[in-house]
Amino acid sequence: MTNTPHLDRPAGDASSFDHPPEPERIALCHEWLSGRSGSEKTFEMMAQEFPRADLFSLTWNRSAEYDFGGRAVSTTVLDRISALRGKNALQLPLMPLAWRYSSRREYDIVVTSSHACSKGFYPGREAIHLCYCYTPMRYLWLSNIDARHRRGARLTAPVSRALKRWDLMSAGWVDDFAGISHAVKDRIQDVYSRPARVIHPPVATDFYTPGDGEREDFVLAVSRMVPYKRLDLAIRAAQLAGTRLVIAGTGPQEQQLRQIAGDLGHPVEFVISPSDAALRELYRTARAVIFPPEEDFGIVPVEAQACGTPVVALARGGSLDTVVDGVTGVLVPEQSAEPFAEGLKMVLDGSFRPEDGVANAGRFSQAQFRARFREWVLHAARGNGS
Repeated sequence: MTNTPHLDRPAGDASSFDHPPEPERIALCHEWLSGRSGSEKTFEMMAQEFPRADLFSLTWNRSAEYDFGGRAVSTTVLDRISALRGKNALQLPLMPLAWRYSSRREYDIVVTSSHACSKGFYPGREAIHLCYCYTPMRYLWLSNIDARHRRGARLTAPVSRALKRWDLMSAGWVDDFAGISHAVKDRIQDVYSRPARVIHPPVATDFYTPGDGEREDFVLAVSRMVPYKRLDLAIRAAQLAGTRLVIAGTGPQEQQLRQIAGDLGHPVEFVISPSDAALRELYRTARAVIFPPEEDFGIVPVEAQACGTPVVALARGGSLDTVVDGVTGVLVPEQSAEPFAEGLKMVLDGSFRPEDGVANAGRFSQAQFRARFREWVLHAARGNGS
């Protein structure tokens, strides 16, 4: 299999696609299906776009609801080892082997939805293999970005080195990469020495829309309560800006964050596990959203802008794609409280127009994703003569 990509036109160039027929034999593969995170929602939409595709995943949490059109998902041996189920860090050294023996079926097109090892799916070595990459493995390559790499510390040095060798080798089984943001595109080049197009993941901009009510006197942070999301920074920035903060989410850091707010004597309201409708109402009534982490993409800023709410975010990672500095929010240069406080003061002055945020968010709609993803796959199929 050659490493030369089958595609050389920019994503979204509809004029270059002559509506080729849908490939008869297509497989869609995702790392693991454990809940309804952004990557899993993206995979669900991939499956909806190609309703005849076979679906694969390392593991599948049956209690999580997905709309796959009644199709089952073929899983690997890791799904049948109860001691490992749900423990992704422990499974990591075994993932390449599990994907190696996942299937022997033949396909025209294989799409791997990857943030770890799914590009090792064995039929992808013979078919045209498209890899939709959320990021190269953080465990191995991106320890400088966030604290989640500490899970990888359980790996011994020899295992880590072996995984890096495998990861680089498996990139050679991919014919064309797409990254979820320009930051991820750059990582793919840096880690795998491969070019990539950008296809942004889907955001429910038809659901997250502006409301009719008045804005209330608070700023909003939406996140899992884990260290790398830097909600501690959001609390300190809100205090410095003199504004009330609402944190919506859940996670193991909740009590620590409550303690930080208490020690600072700053009013912070915690909304635990809000429904989608309740979250939408928070977006609609907040004066601004603060988004401190460096993310691969980051759906929260897009949801906020779709509701007409300006965003204060870090000028790194996916926020560079999603927030228009000075128009739909403010991008701050460093991950510390003072710049974020200054950014909050700028957006709280009332000069940001909701309609600008709504228009910008439309670039990341589900319809946009489905069209670009379909074009990518069908153009690859046409290049193979399918």
